[in-house]
Amino acid sequence: MCRVKRLKYPLAAVAIAVLVLAPMTAAAATPTPNPSLDTILAKPPSTDFNELTTSALNGAFTAHDWATLNGSGSAATDTENALNHDGFVAGYGKTWAQVSSGHALIEAVMAFNGGQGARKALTGLEAGDKSDPAYKHSVTVSGIDPYYGAHFVDSSNNVVEDLFAFAKGNDVFGVLFVSDKDDVATLAVTQAKAQFAAAPESTIPSSQWPENTSPASSFPVAAFAIAVAFVIVVVGLIAFLALRRRSAPAMAGAYGMPAAYGMPAAYGTPGAPDAMGAPGAMDTQGATAGAVQMSPDGNYWWDGQAWKDAAHEAPPAAQRSGDGTLWWDGANWRPVPQAAAEQPPAS
Repeated sequence: MCRVKRLKYPLAAVAIAVLVLAPMTAAAATPTPNPSLDTILAKPPSTDFNELTTSALNGAFTAHDWATLNGSGSAATDTENALNHDGFVAGYGKTWAQVSSGHALIEAVMAFNGGQGARKALTGLEAGDKSDPAYKHSVTVSGIDPYYGAHFVDSSNNVVEDLFAFAKGNDVFGVLFVSDKDDVATLAVTQAKAQFAAAPESTIPSSQWPENTSPASSFPVAAFAIAVAFVIVVVGLIAFLALRRRSAPAMAGAYGMPAAYGMPAAYGTPGAPDAMGAPGAMDTQGATAGAVQMSPDGNYWWDGQAWKDAAHEAPPAAQRSGDGTLWWDGANWRPVPQAAAEQPPAS
C-alpha cells in the first residue's frame, strides 16, 4: 500500500474533529484574485522542463477538486468544507517534468479571502507535512517569511522530495521538487526564491480582508493541512513515476489512462522486444491504452502486427502535445509527421 493511502484515514479523522469543534463563519461574497492565479506561478528553472498538462495538478481547481484528489465520500466532503471555512477563494497548479534528469517540479497557489486565513493555513500545512512518515527534517531558505521547508524520503518508492511552502499576502504557495536521488535541495531553494519574488504582495486588496472589515474569525487549520500536504506529496509521487517509468506502456499509464481526477493507473513494465521481432509479453498491469512500444534504436514503433517507421507515421494512440504537433514516444517528444497522411499506401 502506498504512503498516500496509509495517511488517508487518520488524517480524515482529524478533519472531522476540527470541523465539529470549529465555529462556522458567516457567508460572504467571494472576491476575485487579481492578478489571476494562472499568471503568478514562477517558470521552471530551465526550458527543458515540459509541462504535464494531464497531471493531477494542472490548471485551476476548486475546493471540491482539491478535496476529491485525496479521497471520496465523507472524507472528501470534510476536506472541502474545511477549505471553504478557511476562506478558500481559488487555486491553481502546474506540474513539469525534466526527462533528462528524472526531476519533477510541482507548483501550486491557493488564494484565501484574507491574510489571516493564509497564515493559519500555512501553520496547518506545516503540521500536516511534518507528521508524514516520510518526513525527515526541515530545510531552510533565506529572504522568505513566513515559510517552512521539508525534506521527505520515501524509501519504499525510491522517492526524494524537497518542499517549500510560504504565505504572502492572502495567498499560500507550494514549490516541490521530486527525484529518485537526493539531488534537488538546491533547486528547491532557488525555485522557492523565484516564486516568492514572482508572487504579488496580495491577490485581494487588504482592505477587503475579513480581519480588516470585521472581528477576526477562527480558522480550522488541520483539515487544510490534510488537503495541501496530501495532494503535494501525491502529485510529487505521480510525477516522479511518470518520469522514471520510461517504457512506453508505463508512460501511457501516466498520461493516457487517468483514474479519478487525473490519478494515473497502475504501472507495469513491458517485455523486451527481440531485435526487430515482435515485442515480448507485457506485464498485465502495464498494458494500458495508448501504449507505444519502440524499437531499441527508436526508429520504429509496434502497431500490434508490424513495425512502423516513426519518421513517417505517428502512433494514433500516442500522447500528443497541446498543439498537436508533437507525440511522446516514452522518452522524447517527436514531431508528428505531416506528410504521412498524404503518402499513398505502399504497394
